[in-house]
Amino acid sequence: MDILSGKLTARDGLSLFWKTWVPEKKPKALIHIIHGYAEHIDRYTNVVEQLIPHEYALFGSDHRGHGRSDGKRGHVNRFQDFIDDEYHFSQEVIRRKFPDIPYFMLGHSMGSLIALNYVEQHRGGIRGLVLSGTGSAPGAGVPKILLVVTSILSRLLPGIHVKSPLPPDFISRDPAVVKAYEEDPLVYNVITPRLAHEMNTAVTIGAHRAGTVSIPVLIQLGSQDTAFSGQRELFDALGSKDKTFKIYEGLKHEVYNELPEDRATVLDDLLSWLDSHL
Repeated sequence: MDILSGKLTARDGLSLFWKTWVPEKKPKALIHIIHGYAEHIDRYTNVVEQLIPHEYALFGSDHRGHGRSDGKRGHVNRFQDFIDDEYHFSQEVIRRKFPDIPYFMLGHSMGSLIALNYVEQHRGGIRGLVLSGTGSAPGAGVPKILLVVTSILSRLLPGIHVKSPLPPDFISRDPAVVKAYEEDPLVYNVITPRLAHEMNTAVTIGAHRAGTVSIPVLIQLGSQDTAFSGQRELFDALGSKDKTFKIYEGLKHEVYNELPEDRATVLDDLLSWLDSHL
């Protein structure tokens, strides 16, 4: 396996970190991973280790304001900036290196919102879409008044840092995963009103336009995932004739980082789905 990394200059001049994992043989498909809020691309080791032996190449970048990329932590001016960055990364790194190999996109959590909106805007060239930890609305536990306050503060005080309302153990039942998350210097627990509002808007827009998605889609969710709501509604709204809904009983938000036996099932399902769509 060859592991490469580098920096890509976004269209507004920001420097974005990227990383690739490529098997020794010519890859049979490319997987563009889009990570979630407050984390970074190196947290997807379990996905990489599952797919590399089966000759998949994996690519990912740290979002602006995340990981080793530049930008204010936990902040974005427009959600569209994330989508544009991923498109730029796709064209300048992924497709430039492998222009003619089947190309899949995998988005987790906030990354699933980026991926869904991306596919709705750029429909060509993507063989299939995988969404993890996703939904069609903010989490059921988010009070409506908080959404209103976030919208107001997004205009008045867009860049102030507030603490994230989600505790670290919402991601997994595996204590080792939670401990590593808490101790990871590239993970943070703050968010700005602008990013929160933009994320709430993006989940609604993505779900509203889901009927335009015609490529195959796999959704993988934990039954105890509280990050978003309306998962079944999103699945039903998708225009794809080929779509699969997998919900894993007892698992939390990061199904690829759950207890070893459980994540093995999730990762096997991911591999099987990808293989069946080549």
